[in-house]
Amino acid sequence: NAIKTIEARHTKLKKNVAGIRAKQAADNKEVKRVMAKLHEQGSKIETLEWFREQQNRRFEDIERNHIEVVVENKKLKEKVRGFEGEQAMKVKEMKRVEDKNQELNKKVEKLESELRNLKVELRSLVETVQNVSQLQKK
Repeated sequence: NAIKTIEARHTKLKKNVAGIRAKQAADNKEVKRVMAKLHEQGSKIETLEWFREQQNRRFEDIERNHIEVVVENKKLKEKVRGFEGEQAMKVKEMKRVEDKNQELNKKVEKLESELRNLKVELRSLVETVQNVSQLQKK
């Protein structure tokens, strides 16, 4: 009876050991599956980190370009202000020249009028001299 009990226990223990081994094999498979998944996730993480680094470089390039554009824009605005100042000065100079030209035109008109008057007077004098000359001949 004791032998049967020991044999029954032995059989039960064998079943338990077989169950434990089966469970251990299943667990090992699960561990391998999880390890493979972790390896895959690690590869994905590396890829994502590479993409993140690329994006960071792009953002840095964009920021650097933005700064260059802002600096260039400021230079251009200064040039435009300078140009506008020059243009304003040229406009004032042109206005001054136009005013001076108008004054000169008025003087020319006045001189032309005086010249016409002098021509008329000269003709009149020439006629008078001719008349006097003709009267003296007679």
